[in-house]
Amino acid sequence: MNSSLKILVIACVLSGLAGCGGGGGGGGGAPATTDADITPENAVDIASDVYESIGETASLGDFGTSGLIGAAGPSSPTLSKSAATIAAKAGLAGTLDAGSLIAVAIGPEETPCAVSGTVTVSGDISNPETLSAGDTITLRFNNCDEGDGQVVNGNLTLTIDMISGDFATEFFALGATLDFRTFTVQEAGETTSVNGGFSIMVDTTGYPVTTASLSSPYLSVTDGSRTANLSNYSTTLTVDESSQPPAFSVTSSGRVDLPRRGGSVSFVVREPFSGFGEGNPDSGVLFIRGANGATINMTVLSDTQVRFDMDYDGDGSVDETVNLAWVDFES
Repeated sequence: MNSSLKILVIACVLSGLAGCGGGGGGGGGAPATTDADITPENAVDIASDVYESIGETASLGDFGTSGLIGAAGPSSPTLSKSAATIAAKAGLAGTLDAGSLIAVAIGPEETPCAVSGTVTVSGDISNPETLSAGDTITLRFNNCDEGDGQVVNGNLTLTIDMISGDFATEFFALGATLDFRTFTVQEAGETTSVNGGFSIMVDTTGYPVTTASLSSPYLSVTDGSRTANLSNYSTTLTVDESSQPPAFSVTSSGRVDLPRRGGSVSFVVREPFSGFGEGNPDSGVLFIRGANGATINMTVLSDTQVRFDMDYDGDGSVDETVNLAWVDFES
C-alpha cells in the first residue's frame, strides 16, 4: 500500500468528492496497550509505521468518494479498486452523469458477483433523486469476485449525516459516517482488512480551495502482516487547485498501536505536510512520543530528503540524527 501522503491528495482532488472528512465515526473501543520503547534499532521503523498509518487510514476516504460518485482514487490500489466495485454494486457508479445520485434498491436485494459469490444491498433512502441526512446504504459481501483480481467479504454501511449545497455545481458540504465490520479484500495472496468506523466531512464551497477531514475514536487496518490500530485520531486536508499541480497541506494526530513494535505511540503533525500534486511533501514535521518520554521528530527537508531526530531517554536532548532519502524511508 502506497505510504506517501500524496495518496490522500490524489484521492481527494481527482475523485471530485474529497472523501477524507471529520466527525466521530463509530467502531468500538481501542485496545489497552503499553507505550512502545523507542530505540536506535526501531526508531526509523516506528516513524515509517506511523507515517504509513496516516496514509492508510486516509486511503479509506476512497469509500466516501467512490461510494457516492463511482470514481476511485489511487490512495490505495487495493482499497480504491474495491471502492469502485462497491459503487457499481450499490447502483451508485456514474449516477451524477445520469442526473441522479442514488439508484439503489431499498432491498435487501442479493445479486451474484461476476465470477462467484454474492453482494446484498439494502438502503433507507428518503429521496431517490438526491442524498439526504439520515440516508443509509449497507452492502454485505460474501466471497464476491468480480474478476478484477479481488475477493471481498464483510459489511460496509454508509450513513449521510449532513448535506448542503449543490452537487451539480460541485459546491457543497457533506458529512457521512462509514462503518466497517470484518471487511476484507484479498488480492495477489495478500489480505487487507478494516474494522471500525470513521466520519468524513468535506467542504468544497470555497473552491478552488477544498477542506476535508476524517476522524474516529477507533479504527483497525491490517495490510498483509502489518496491523495498525488507531484511536482518537483526526486528519485534516486542504487542497488548493488554483495551482497546477494542486497544492496540498495535511495535518493529523492520534494514537497508534503497532503490535509488531510492542506497544503504542502518540503522534501529531506539528507542521503540515505540504507539497504539490503527486510529489512527496516538501515540508512538514511529525512528532512521535513513546515510552518513558522518548521521542522522534521527523522533519521533511525537501521532496527527496527527510531528517529524524531521536531522543531515546526522554531528557529533551537529541541523541541521534538520521537523514534518509524519501525513497529509502518508504521502501
